[in-house]
Amino acid sequence: MSTRQRVIAVANVEVEAPGDWDTSVVDVPGGDIHQSTLNAEHRAAQGWWPHYLTFEDGRRALVLLRAQPPIPGSTAYAPRGPVAAGDPPDTVAARAIGLAAWARSVGSSILAVDPILRADRTYDDALAGAGFRETEELQAERHRMILDIPAGTTVDAMLASVSKGTRQRIRAAEEAGLRVEAASDEAAIDRFAEIYETTAERKRFWIGRTDAMLTWWRRLLAADRGVLLVARADARIVGGLLLIRQGGGLATAVSGDDASVRERLPGTMHLLRWSAIRRAVEAGHPSIDLGGVDVPGARREPRPGEPTFGLFEHKRSFGAVFTEHAAAHEIVLRPWVHRSRAIARALARVVRRRTVGGAP
Repeated sequence: MSTRQRVIAVANVEVEAPGDWDTSVVDVPGGDIHQSTLNAEHRAAQGWWPHYLTFEDGRRALVLLRAQPPIPGSTAYAPRGPVAAGDPPDTVAARAIGLAAWARSVGSSILAVDPILRADRTYDDALAGAGFRETEELQAERHRMILDIPAGTTVDAMLASVSKGTRQRIRAAEEAGLRVEAASDEAAIDRFAEIYETTAERKRFWIGRTDAMLTWWRRLLAADRGVLLVARADARIVGGLLLIRQGGGLATAVSGDDASVRERLPGTMHLLRWSAIRRAVEAGHPSIDLGGVDVPGARREPRPGEPTFGLFEHKRSFGAVFTEHAAAHEIVLRPWVHRSRAIARALARVVRRRTVGGAP
């Protein structure tokens, strides 16, 4: 690390969350639900050790530690942190560098950070100067489709700003009898999970374990941090969209529709997306995050013929803009431990393959 490198050090560490934790890391600009007590509890159930850190400037970060046997020590991850909280990118970088010093002091061999932060060269350069390097995203998306909502915008004015084709699909969906409502009952959650799994298969993106996903959704809804909008045709749910309350506004987490009824109900996702935007307008939010459209394996704007290009065009029809965000970064804190762990994992894979293959 350069002697000139700016560092904002960790001043306090707790293993129990302060009472105002979520207000300070979720509700602030750039705040994210992955920094919340909800996520800490969710990850603790999966074997992580949550630590609630306060920097010397008063900002905070949730850091998760996890043992990686057989080598002593741990890996460290600040999920979607440290949050920007409205501060400049170089200040966020200085906090990430402070996290690295703390993680090294508690025996972690590697630290990963991935705050929600618009792409900025000063942030990247500051982290590079401290020994961080870009790494593949730890969350599903990096870049976001952001729809700005100018102050004083009315619902009618916002609807008039979307493309003509999208307005027609919204009206057609309503005329076909589709209705959108918030739901939190088990039947609705399970049905949306079924739709989302099918959507993931169709668009070829990975969603992880369904049971963990459902547990997370239920936590969000029970805490009123999530809003599940479902589109019903008669009594049947044919689409859904999960919103997160974070960063002082609403952000799209996941969405999907039943492709088998698209010919009969072509405007399902248009009506759902519009319902989410309408909520943001009525609440007076300055923008709404319509979610990502990243191409699997390539962090850039989708191109015609790629699986997410249709989703990109769909979100763009509402006026959303593809907005580049900073990459995830990691720093190796104890190189020899990191190398030893990689070797141990490679050997374990060889042993498993030989055992499964019937070799002695």
